[in-house]
Amino acid sequence: MRKNIPKNKIISFWTPVNRNKINVAEVKSKLSPNTFQETLRVTLIIGQAFSLLPVNGIMSKIATKVRFEWSSWKCMYAFLSLIGQVFMTIMCVTRVTHSETTLSVTTPIIFYFTTCITMITFFRVARNWPNLVRNISLVEEVDPSFDHSVTYRCNITCAVVLFLALVEHILSLLSAFAGAMTCYPNKSLYEGFVTHFYPWVFKFLPYTPFLGILTQFLHFQSTIIWNFSDLFVICMSYYLTSRLEHVNKKLLAAQGKYLPEVFWKTSRENYGRATELVRRVDDVISGIVFISFANNLFFICLQLFNTLENGIKGTGECSRQATRKVFF
Repeated sequence: MRKNIPKNKIISFWTPVNRNKINVAEVKSKLSPNTFQETLRVTLIIGQAFSLLPVNGIMSKIATKVRFEWSSWKCMYAFLSLIGQVFMTIMCVTRVTHSETTLSVTTPIIFYFTTCITMITFFRVARNWPNLVRNISLVEEVDPSFDHSVTYRCNITCAVVLFLALVEHILSLLSAFAGAMTCYPNKSLYEGFVTHFYPWVFKFLPYTPFLGILTQFLHFQSTIIWNFSDLFVICMSYYLTSRLEHVNKKLLAAQGKYLPEVFWKTSRENYGRATELVRRVDDVISGIVFISFANNLFFICLQLFNTLENGIKGTGECSRQATRKVFF
């Protein structure tokens, strides 16, 4: 017997299937999101080893644990280092007042003075660093990135830059030792070295092993700080570039696909957050960027001037004087 089906009931044998509107495979990454703190962890550790960016909590993955405290030992270490660099600057100025003013004599003043300015600027960055980290963390929570290659690039760049800086410093020390053996043959090797390499200190203060080691440490610290400014700007640029590339990759993946309005709204918001992040970072580290470019410009011009004026010479002033005595 045939049963009548009510007209108000519709029987459907079609089963709806949820489809990806972009028509691309959805891949769930098993990696943890890459964070700003993870990316710059090694860079910040190196900086704090030489008294820069004295903030606490750089090893933590939680942004709220990053703090700046004036009473921390990192701030005390940075403050003592700043006093040491001011001491070196004052000694260089004292040397200029007691000798003929030349470019070679005034260069150490610029070198140590810019180190002092750099350390003070990093103090300013450290005070604003916790807020910057929290703002970046909020952006990463909304739009996480799983690209860990930026962390590897930062770590490799740190290793390469510091290795080259160390090689350059060692070569300058070897040159100074060679000059000291010629200029101060009657003194011990280390006393002759520090007297020859740091005349702005030991021309006015008596030599002691402690003062020699302290002066050499301050000089090495100043050299690393000079290179770290460039390194810090490079690593920050790596991270900001990765955030913009993260937005760009999503747009490239959706190219030629039918997308709802909400996708473009989300993409526009992500791009706006990325550009706002660039502006926030620029407000915090703009002083470091300026010092880095100014330092590089000055010392490149200085090396060009020395090369054009004197050429490339393999012997120091004392060696040339000794040669004249031998042959004349």
